Amino acid sequence: MGQLAIACGGTGGHLFPGLAVAEAVRRRGHEVRFFISSKPVDRRALAGAGEEAHGIEIPATGWSGVLGAGRFLVHLVAAVREAREEMKNFHAGALLGMGGFVSAASVGAARFANIPYFLHESNAIPGRATQLLSRGARKVFVGFGECGLRLLRAEVEVTGTPVRARLGRMSQEEARKKLGLHPKRQVVAVLGGSQGARGLNEAMIRGLGALKVQAPSMQILHLAGEAHVENVRQAYTETGFHAVVLGFCDEMEAVYAAADLVVARSGAGTLAELAACRVAAILVPFPAAVHDHQMANAHAYGGEGAAEVIAEKYLVRSELGQRIARLLGDANLRAHMSQAAQARHTPDAAEKIAEEIHHVL
Repeated sequence: MGQLAIACGGTGGHLFPGLAVAEAVRRRGHEVRFFISSKPVDRRALAGAGEEAHGIEIPATGWSGVLGAGRFLVHLVAAVREAREEMKNFHAGALLGMGGFVSAASVGAARFANIPYFLHESNAIPGRATQLLSRGARKVFVGFGECGLRLLRAEVEVTGTPVRARLGRMSQEEARKKLGLHPKRQVVAVLGGSQGARGLNEAMIRGLGALKVQAPSMQILHLAGEAHVENVRQAYTETGFHAVVLGFCDEMEAVYAAADLVVARSGAGTLAELAACRVAAILVPFPAAVHDHQMANAHAYGGEGAAEVIAEKYLVRSELGQRIARLLGDANLRAHMSQAAQARHTPDAAEKIAEEIHHVL
């Protein structure tokens, strides 16, 4: 048995693929610990997966520009020191960095301790940490082939982005019952993501008038972000829609299974889950994403028809509502999108990554 540390905290897009790899690594007889951030969402996600006891907080923080450089460096030094100590206590034989600031600090610690490390980059455009640290990695696993073209000095393998095994296995009937939705009415799931929920929430609310006219019997499942639940819920109440509004959901397999159509940001983890569950989607990339990587993700994913892509700046009036109504009324188009999504699915991504790590452990 070996020990693997997986640095995957900060966002669900880093954490959930890390959980999927952990499942595959454990099936090979190894032990796993997760290095996460201090954000509440990390603890909540681990708890929902039954993994809370295996999460170790690393005091890292993201780069906040030149003015915050001093604070960033202080936190980075502390984070590298903490990660190195935790890897020593755990007797880690390897590290897998899933991207983000926790991953960067952990990989820095692994390099100091001469612990072999791997990287996974889900996005079509690699992050700063991936670009800086890829040369020393045993291998860099990428979600999109476009990403590998930007990492010319690293050993790269296109694996896709891992998803948890339970995704795509729940029936629509069971999912709708679990979430308190009508079993027969069409369902639109709106996913704000772990960041950038406000803009998507507001675009959806602006579109409710058009939806009330064109698709009055539809129902909505809206993950609005904890800070926005009451405002979003009130908007649906005022327009008379049946809506289930949550800040966060631990059971995303039910969310995808219940939906006829998903409206979401285009984080790479979300796209991998949409593909695994074969759901038609409208993608609204988060406009403040570094290097506009969510727009690159959306075009890489939706290029074969798996999703419609629209920039948030164009959702100024009821545009989002009109698009939703049009897709709900076109079963053939949604079926085509579902088939295209399935073609994007990489069901063996976690197994490929786990097998490479297994050889080192």
